[in-house]
Amino acid sequence: MHVKRIGRLRVWLASVVAVAAVLATSLVVAAQAEPQLRIQAQVLSSGRIEVALQQRLDGGEWSDRLLPTRRFLPPSAPVDRWVQSTPLEVQTAAGTVEMRITARRPTGGGRIEVGLQQRRPDGSWSEAILPALRVVPAGAPVGRWLASSPLHEPVFREQATAADGAAVESEAAADKTAVQSDGADLPGLPRALLTPTGVPVAVIGSAGGNYLVRTPCGNAAEVSSGDPIDGMRVVLDPGHGGPFEVGAVGPNGLAEDELNLTLSRAILAELARRGIPTATTRTGDYGTLLSVRAALADAVGADALISLHHNGPTQTLGASPGTEVYVQSTDDATPRSDSARLGGLLYEEITTSLSMFADVSWSRLPDAGVLRVLSPYGGDAYGMIARPAIPAVLVEYGYLSNASEAELFATDDYIAIAAVATANAIEDYLNTDRPGSGFIEQPRRFDPAGAPSRCAEVRLE
Repeated sequence: MHVKRIGRLRVWLASVVAVAAVLATSLVVAAQAEPQLRIQAQVLSSGRIEVALQQRLDGGEWSDRLLPTRRFLPPSAPVDRWVQSTPLEVQTAAGTVEMRITARRPTGGGRIEVGLQQRRPDGSWSEAILPALRVVPAGAPVGRWLASSPLHEPVFREQATAADGAAVESEAAADKTAVQSDGADLPGLPRALLTPTGVPVAVIGSAGGNYLVRTPCGNAAEVSSGDPIDGMRVVLDPGHGGPFEVGAVGPNGLAEDELNLTLSRAILAELARRGIPTATTRTGDYGTLLSVRAALADAVGADALISLHHNGPTQTLGASPGTEVYVQSTDDATPRSDSARLGGLLYEEITTSLSMFADVSWSRLPDAGVLRVLSPYGGDAYGMIARPAIPAVLVEYGYLSNASEAELFATDDYIAIAAVATANAIEDYLNTDRPGSGFIEQPRRFDPAGAPSRCAEVRLE
């Protein structure tokens, strides 16, 4: 018994490396087209993590893994300290350049974050150039290579040369300096912005007096202005969106991406009335990669992320709402306590409120409740649960594929009641110790199919 497909999960990002002597090897790849780079990493049985670099021409095959001479992160690596691999010579359209992998263990959760650095003409190293998907979660499968999302050459070339005139750093000084990874660490820059066209984006740096931001499709872009997104306690994620990721569709023609967005706006308004600062990952009908949504929530530094969904296909019909809330795992055997408490509050408030609609025939699985869904490969199965570092849950309010529920979901009454129920749970999560209810001890095992890989960029200004 499987829930609906939500998103790509198998590609995680991971890595890490030890600082070592400068010993370059070479990657020989023809460069008639703009190449891409990605980082690969695998967890070894000893707990160490091994990293590698790959390159490809657009549309071509990925090269063999290029392994730095020193490429292992020990299990005892210090938290929140960036370390670098030995450099690699990479053949690009602009010529041969030196690059190195940089990585750190962020505080909490056992995750690892990675990026690339490029040596500038003056000998200094660029800031960390971060793939959209760049974090490997705790509990990643042993001995399986995981890959970051690709970096296009124009992105890393522009960022690497952005700081012209910077003082040349010695190798020793560079090794002692923490690489700045997002807007939270960059002096004078906000964590995230609402662009002039109303698109929320994470800030990843600056270039030529403009903000360098991560677009909804995971690319780097510049914007000249925007409203800072700071001090947010909650991030809402209206699931799906855009022409390639509509989600479930009801018999009445109601599309899930539209329904999720409508509900998110009502929840935002309700939380604003209660004085709870809240951001959203999507403000309109456009696509946003799962990795970008999760990275935005982490950049904002909120206390909680709630991903909003409506389920399918239709299951056994009954008298009780089939609401399901998926929560994070500490490891395969243990739920993450803060995520579980948030999930329990949401389940309790939402099912209590929806039960007032007595004329609805609800779709429901036998194990509906607050539960974990684990991949056959280990770790949380769904991207919006596995990727965020902050406490996160994914709510399936009901089954849009069920005609009885779809009719309800199209009403203003449903939107108003579901929004208040969600806001009640969030407020209690932030301000009380109430535990919630509806917990299912036995996790599901599910291998979700990949989400559409296409993503259409939207105007940022």
